[in-house]
Amino acid sequence: MYDVLPETLARAQRGICPTCGAPMRLAEAGREARCDFCGGNSQLRFTLRALEPEAARLEKAVIKGATRWLSKQATYQDCTCPGCGATFQADASHSIQTCKYCGAQSKLETRLVPITTDDVPEPAERTKADFQNQRRDRLDYPWDVQTEQLFWRVLQEPELLPRVNLAQSFESWSFINHTAAHFLPWLLRQLQRDHDAVAFPAADAIGKLLCEGDPTLWPGVIQACRGSVFDVNAKACVLHELGLGKGVCVKTLIDTAEFAAAHGAHDYACQALWAVNTLIGRNFDEHPVIAQIVLYRLFYVTGPVLGWALYTMRSSYLRGRFPLEFLVQAIDELSIERPQVVEHLLDCLYAGEADAAEFDRRLGFIRNAQGWGGRAAGLELLYQPVDDTKLMAEAVALIDADLDDPQAGIAAEGALYRLICGADVTGEAIHKLVEKRGESLSYRVKREYIRRNPETGLLDTSQQYWWQSDPKRGFDPEMQKLVDDWNEGIRAAVDQYNQAREACKELREQARKLDVPIFLRDEPATLPLSAEYTREQEEKQQEEEHRDQQQAEMERLQNDYTKRMEELSQKMMANMNDQKLVMQVSAEMQKLATDLQQKMQKLFGN
Repeated sequence: MYDVLPETLARAQRGICPTCGAPMRLAEAGREARCDFCGGNSQLRFTLRALEPEAARLEKAVIKGATRWLSKQATYQDCTCPGCGATFQADASHSIQTCKYCGAQSKLETRLVPITTDDVPEPAERTKADFQNQRRDRLDYPWDVQTEQLFWRVLQEPELLPRVNLAQSFESWSFINHTAAHFLPWLLRQLQRDHDAVAFPAADAIGKLLCEGDPTLWPGVIQACRGSVFDVNAKACVLHELGLGKGVCVKTLIDTAEFAAAHGAHDYACQALWAVNTLIGRNFDEHPVIAQIVLYRLFYVTGPVLGWALYTMRSSYLRGRFPLEFLVQAIDELSIERPQVVEHLLDCLYAGEADAAEFDRRLGFIRNAQGWGGRAAGLELLYQPVDDTKLMAEAVALIDADLDDPQAGIAAEGALYRLICGADVTGEAIHKLVEKRGESLSYRVKREYIRRNPETGLLDTSQQYWWQSDPKRGFDPEMQKLVDDWNEGIRAAVDQYNQAREACKELREQARKLDVPIFLRDEPATLPLSAEYTREQEEKQQEEEHRDQQQAEMERLQNDYTKRMEELSQKMMANMNDQKLVMQVSAEMQKLATDLQQKMQKLFGN
């Protein structure tokens, strides 16, 4: 899914998170990475593609369930030659690979792929006994029993109205937890084939999981949705619930739109783009990261999605929110990979005035550019002249080098115009350039130069120059059509979605009046008691048995003592005249009491 790293990111040791699309720093060693934006884990993998630049092929995502407990079992595969299909170990130190079997050359690309767990087992029926055991801390079970039972009921309930009632339980925050995130793939599978009256409230779980505030929920929810939304017949409500989430959902929605557009599902693609617009409008604090996600999708998206992406970057909240260096580098690479989009991207550049150090940094973009796009981007950032003769001479030389370039020439002319307008006194470097180029300069450059240097002999001052508005880059007709297509499609998508919600409103109201139980059985318990609880219960039982044994032995000793004392008392009373015998009986009675005390102490461990 479009997880190839643009070369500008690969050179900077940065990658694109396969879960959310945000650029992230790669580790110095090892092939595993973790995204600081969404928390998703991924691993590096190498693939090959033909040398000719082309969009990555979209395929329906096959996503296994993922939770906060992610398995880190990295597997690395050999590369497959796009020419003959042979597999071989690639040399990661070279970008161009030569197949040793057929001799075909191909480009080595680095991909980040998400790390997922095994398939999520289907939720099972639970009982009230399980629920009570969990409430009393008697279970060692990772999932919330009541939430799992709700999932099971929605999946198994045969009647529509009760099923709608159960699905509406997901509108409550009580069932928004890691258990819901874990079993979400099963709910998504159900709502895709169910009535809209079930799908709308059931999908509410997605938006709530993404808005709950626990970032550890996000990767699993997004991956579960990616396993569902790449179906052009899927329910659009899932897309719109993703649109209620954070910036981590942008990549999935854009990829969905591209997948749908490529398969002729224009309406579904516009539903996805509408959801992205909703998300952008809800997350102002994340606009810098969202802007980067949209930027790096530009290497691959086509058709109406491309029109949407360019319009969004130029005209929406995202304009000017890009980290400048990465935007320039991306434009530079796009001028080689996809030159047709660069002209429209240059208007996305936004930066204020610069001191000498910042001016020099912007000249560095031009010096270090690999293609015309990087030079044009750097030229677009030259707004005001600086009080540094050397820097100004270099800037004018760089402008002069591109004035005749068919692609970067417009940016060069604009930079020259701004440097002339921004100075009270025209610098020597500009005088020399005007002397060199004379009347071949553009109308507005000559106009501003003469206005500031009316006595110049370098240009024909007899000609009257009139003020004209500065030219603005508009979309070319082909790109404008793409913009109009998605704009019109989104309006249709809004109407279509609202009609679908309205159509099932009455059915949902009827379902609310029902009293549908979540648990169908009280007994028996379906989950074993935890080992710790079982051990505690055994220890308690053993302790009770031990106390019973102590009590029985104490009673036996007391009975024996009482019986023996009665016998001795009777013997003493019968022989009161025998003083010697009385003393013997008294001694025996005293000894009997002492023995009883010792036995009691031994019995109770004192």
